[in-house]
Amino acid sequence: MIKLQQVLFALNTPLGKVNYLMANVAKNLAGGLLAVMLGMILAQVFFRYVLNDSLAWTEELAKFSMVWVACLVAPWAYREHLNVSIQMFADALPALLRRLTELSITLLIIIICGIFFKQSLEFWQSGLSINASSVPVKLAYFYSCAPFAFGSICLVGVEKLVEQLCLPLNHCFAPPQDAL
Repeated sequence: MIKLQQVLFALNTPLGKVNYLMANVAKNLAGGLLAVMLGMILAQVFFRYVLNDSLAWTEELAKFSMVWVACLVAPWAYREHLNVSIQMFADALPALLRRLTELSITLLIIIICGIFFKQSLEFWQSGLSINASSVPVKLAYFYSCAPFAFGSICLVGVEKLVEQLCLPLNHCFAPPQDAL
């Protein structure tokens, strides 16, 4: 069992580095997109209320930017444990049950994101034949964020699963500290 854990840990180290790099690049790109989105919205306000002329493309591109920001930040948030959770329930569980629950949730995340990744590729492919309404760009470019998000979350899930499997089991069977 120890040998298997060492092999898993050795395989997980490069995956962790790739996930870290992808998550940080995506997070920084999301920050840039937020700045671009703010610029587009300010331009729209200026044109509409100062110049009495409305820009047709800013609203649609700002919406697509907002979706991209969410998709780019999701893998980073999952990797850094920044998602909303109710820790009170996990803390109330015995150690072994908590560990089994964490493993189950991680497996479910991998499975669900794998299914969504496959479906998002089909969604992306359908966008190759449709143009956006206000700009002459294929919707597939805007839809590309979904396969990235689901694929990246799936990879982070695999990294977390291996980390959870490499934890020693002995602390799950130890009596609680207050019982001693």
